[in-house]
Amino acid sequence: MTPQEMLEEMIDSAWHDFAEIAKEEEDDGYSDAMLSMDRTRAEGFAEGLAVAYHLVYDKEYTPKENPNVD
Repeated sequence: MTPQEMLEEMIDSAWHDFAEIAKEEEDDGYSDAMLSMDRTRAEGFAEGLAVAYHLVYDKEYTPKENPNVD
């Protein structure tokens, strides 16, 4: 696996994690502040990886479709 493929997998995984946390937060009625913080962190991490990909490879990476994301 190339470093580029590894970073692509990391981006996909980070967005998957974000989607799972966001769904859990929504299912809980947005009442848990810790889930909100976790969601914010997960989103920032995924976006940070995407920016790193863009800086290193000078192109955008479109994450794979995630069935958990509406």
